[in-house]
Amino acid sequence: MAKAKGPERTERMIAALRKWQEIERKSIEHTAEIMEKTSNGLIRQLMEIIRNDSVQHHRVQQFIIDSLTTSPVTLTPEELGEVWDEIVAHDEAEKEVIKIGEAVRDDCRFFVQKALLDYLILDERKHDTLLEQLGEFKKKLYPSG
Repeated sequence: MAKAKGPERTERMIAALRKWQEIERKSIEHTAEIMEKTSNGLIRQLMEIIRNDSVQHHRVQQFIIDSLTTSPVTLTPEELGEVWDEIVAHDEAEKEVIKIGEAVRDDCRFFVQKALLDYLILDERKHDTLLEQLGEFKKKLYPSG
């Protein structure tokens, strides 16, 4: 089957994103139900992490849908330039907390705590990746600089 082109491909993407959003909404409900059924701190913490991630995923999916249907993504050199120094400083902080987290994790001998530290490090690396992607956008906005 040939790949869809143009508007057809966009419509398929939007339909898939909406289906994904429905799954995320169910995940939000389900994790809340699990949290209500237990008083175990670890289970509650993990369900809260998943629930919060699902909420954020739903928002990002909606941003993508909106960008494909009603509100194209824009980013001007001026907009990026206004906050670039703060973004660089934030990225440096992200890199620092990754190092701290890795040191704590490497020193940790407890399975649960080590697993949670791995989660935190992974999440901080995700933030670092997002900021690096913003740096790539900057390079495309300023091809000669």
